[in-house]
Amino acid sequence: MGSVEKALLEFEGKTILERLLESLFRVVDEVIISFRDKNQEEKFRPVLEKFPAHEIRFCFDTLEDAGPLEGIRAGLLESRGEYSFVCAGDMPFVDSRVVNLLFEKASGHDAAIPKWEDGKFEPLHAVYSKKMISEIERAFEKGKRSVLTPVFEMKDVVFVEVSEIRKIDPELRSFANINTIDEMKRIIGLSSKKENSQ
Repeated sequence: MGSVEKALLEFEGKTILERLLESLFRVVDEVIISFRDKNQEEKFRPVLEKFPAHEIRFCFDTLEDAGPLEGIRAGLLESRGEYSFVCAGDMPFVDSRVVNLLFEKASGHDAAIPKWEDGKFEPLHAVYSKKMISEIERAFEKGKRSVLTPVFEMKDVVFVEVSEIRKIDPELRSFANINTIDEMKRIIGLSSKKENSQ
């Protein structure tokens, strides 16, 4: 969708970011948003100001063109907790119950990451311990940028089967994200379907 800030797209009266923050604050004490730069932060500030009672902190990428892996590293460095839930900013239906499940699964381990039946993973909807930081830095030293590179270097990762998550989130709406206009339309359809069934 070009240079559009997907997290700021609005439907049914709320931006994707607002929906995401409302869900996250049901289960976490603080939210850390990783920005590319100050210009991006300024674009997001009007939405963030709608949450004055909650702790929202910022961090910024220090490596250019390092992709989401640098955002994860910056966020984990900023986090006060040993474990952090990491997600993309274009996921409007993150379910706080699924987030809580991932925290429970990660406890005492290096990370908890959803795994699909076909063997694919959801590394941008996962809980990581601080151990991820050193693995990310090692990946950068090797010129690697894939989020899964440091994941597979950690020794104690819990892969949570999607079938277990489906018991909480039957349509797996939590993993829906927006990369195209068509996906945006599909997301709106998911929301309407959910509301009509209630």
